[in-house]
Amino acid sequence: SGEFMIKNQFIEECPKQMKSAFFILSSWLAYLFGEYELASLAISNRIGLEKSTHKKSGWSGITLCYDCLIYLAFSIRTRENGLTSEISDMIEMVKKLVDCAPCNNHHRLLLIEAEVAHLKREYDAAVEKYDLAIAGAKVYGFIHEQAVSNERAGDFFLAHGKIKRATRYYGHAIDLYGQWGAQAKVDHLCKQIPI
Repeated sequence: SGEFMIKNQFIEECPKQMKSAFFILSSWLAYLFGEYELASLAISNRIGLEKSTHKKSGWSGITLCYDCLIYLAFSIRTRENGLTSEISDMIEMVKKLVDCAPCNNHHRLLLIEAEVAHLKREYDAAVEKYDLAIAGAKVYGFIHEQAVSNERAGDFFLAHGKIKRATRYYGHAIDLYGQWGAQAKVDHLCKQIPI
């Protein structure tokens, strides 16, 4: 699990460059399995490490997108209604990434915008952005992010009592995670979906 990864003694013995990558990957894994508080802890650990070494990860673009998604998912789960200035700043940086590499980042920005709309309780905007994020991930072959977008849309519809729509998005997410080869995630999602 993500918790095992973050708390494992192994991380203490790694060279600093490996620790940063370790925290990035463990935050993504925790996010993927819905452990948003743990994912946030991994981000904090990575940021602290980067500050102490004065060196950022070479994966800064994708890491920025996932950091933003993790913080938003955590805010949605804890029902925090406002965007922090930190998240707002991150979103502005993601928009710059879209300008530089739209094929890699546009669908990620759309998912971020869907999550912001979800957080702000802007139902119609969220629905539109989730669908656009899913379509964008499909166009460029990001099957795992297509799956994540479907799962987050399923969570959105479930939170709004739209069981039939939630089931459809969860079904797509399960199929896509399976195509991606993430059987542990398929099993996890099948156990976690309360429908």
